[in-house]
Amino acid sequence: MKLAVLFSASSRPLSGGSDWETIRDAVKECFIQAYGTDSDLQIGFGEANAPGYDVVLAFDAYPNIGFNPIQKRNQFRDGVARRLYELLPRESGYAGRVAVCLEKEIRRAAPQSAGTAKPSQEPGPQEEYRSFAREFTAEEPKFTFDRLVLAEDVRQRILEQICILENRDKLFREWGLAAIASPSVLLNLYGDSGTGKSMAAEAIANRLGKKILRVSYADIESKYHGEGPKRLKGIFLAATEQDAVLFIDEADSLLSARLSNVTQGSEQAINSMRSQLLISLENHDGIVIFATNLIENYDKAFRTRLLSVEMKRPDAAQRRQIWYNHLYPVGEGRIRLNIPLAQDIDLEKLAGFDFCGRDIRNAVKQACVAVVVRGGNIVCQEDLMCACERIEAELKALARASAKVNPGIRPLAEEEENKITQQLKQKLAGKKAEL
Repeated sequence: MKLAVLFSASSRPLSGGSDWETIRDAVKECFIQAYGTDSDLQIGFGEANAPGYDVVLAFDAYPNIGFNPIQKRNQFRDGVARRLYELLPRESGYAGRVAVCLEKEIRRAAPQSAGTAKPSQEPGPQEEYRSFAREFTAEEPKFTFDRLVLAEDVRQRILEQICILENRDKLFREWGLAAIASPSVLLNLYGDSGTGKSMAAEAIANRLGKKILRVSYADIESKYHGEGPKRLKGIFLAATEQDAVLFIDEADSLLSARLSNVTQGSEQAINSMRSQLLISLENHDGIVIFATNLIENYDKAFRTRLLSVEMKRPDAAQRRQIWYNHLYPVGEGRIRLNIPLAQDIDLEKLAGFDFCGRDIRNAVKQACVAVVVRGGNIVCQEDLMCACERIEAELKALARASAKVNPGIRPLAEEEENKITQQLKQKLAGKKAEL
């Protein structure tokens, strides 16, 4: 069986013989993984003129090995796409776009010469990916940018990324930045739970006048082996076709380090999905926002591609503004905040609770519910203070429960901390006396 690996002129690898041998071995390895045998596979190389593709895999005859031939062919194609992404240098221009066809369907020169190749028709997005893309629908963002309360340095970094998309024509066409950089924006928001990562993503979408396409690892993961990378590609296709901001929540599950000792099919599927994500990010011409509480779990390959911005816990002044935004009518929209408030509301006192935005939202909700339950019509300061005290107690109880489960990270009690500090001071004083 013969296979010609045909590179477009823009993605052709280096000319050294060792590079070709490495690529030949990688292609054969992918073939064995897909079909379970090398079937005396003979591999040659050449060039192709294939619009929309970096590499064309041209068989003299499709392998007829076992069941599900189309699934095996797709697995082989996707495997080669990922392996070449790892092997070819970034400057080669390779972007992971690989096609499989029959040799008779194209016109090309001999494998070792610089010939040309052309598929029988210009390819379009595959229907398989489109079927996954149809599962995901972008929605109108719920929050406006003016409702976003952030530290000034954080706000500035986010506005810089928005500026890239608002001035793409000027930056990348008139000033020619497209020659050295991609116009896409890959933003990673990290920080404690409740610090406004999801709200920021929606506010960015609103500022850009776009819808938001929200997905999590659970939306990408599939019970069918090998389907995860395809679903991922479908998600990026959906974001492109709907011109939406793609927001991937709980991103640490998807961006964590690839497994080095792969022993099971599920582990291989995880690695394949992460490799596909790298390819999709390189090709995406838009904005992708990731959110995580565990940035330390990210693979280095992802960290270096993303602009990471820490979403910090709000200080007292920011908490006061968040309280105001959650109590008083702000902005315009279909649903306008209209809480009947008493005259005694003290935002300074409420801001004294060390809450994040989510805690403040929950406190407002609890206070309103408590008033309605007792048959009242006005929310007063006491209602809000009671809700805050209740949430504060719940947070402390959760911290104690977490300490029991993870004693290694248990926060020290104040007396115990003082005791250890005194012991350290005494030891240091003793060492100074000896000197």
